[in-house]
Amino acid sequence: MEKYLLDTVSWIEYFKNRSGVADRVDALPRQQLCASEVTVAELIYGAYNSKNFEKHYREAEWLRRNVEIFPISEVFDDYGEIRFATKHKGNPIGQFDLLIGATARHYGLTVVTDNLKDFEPMPGVKVENWVTRE
Repeated sequence: MEKYLLDTVSWIEYFKNRSGVADRVDALPRQQLCASEVTVAELIYGAYNSKNFEKHYREAEWLRRNVEIFPISEVFDDYGEIRFATKHKGNPIGQFDLLIGATARHYGLTVVTDNLKDFEPMPGVKVENWVTRE
């Protein structure tokens, strides 16, 4: 069974019910959906940085309760290899995206993102984009 690791932007699209992401998420069994610890941290930061803290914090808490959250503590070797490979190809990628990609690769998950330019160059990382443009 394929498992999908939605990145932070994809979960934000889901919570805002935008771009077709919510339809795809809602059509799948919860066992196929997951997130990285990094995404939970980013969502909590976003809540603190928002004028609507309680709403956004509840979304992060919903994620923690309803989908599997994968730890980053096991992905350090994948992270190092991916960072080295992409840096030496002249494609520097943000640290959080690298950790999310390393998590996906390590656990055999498919990253769901609208940020293809950062995730597609990562060796061994499967990527899908569920955002629909109108």
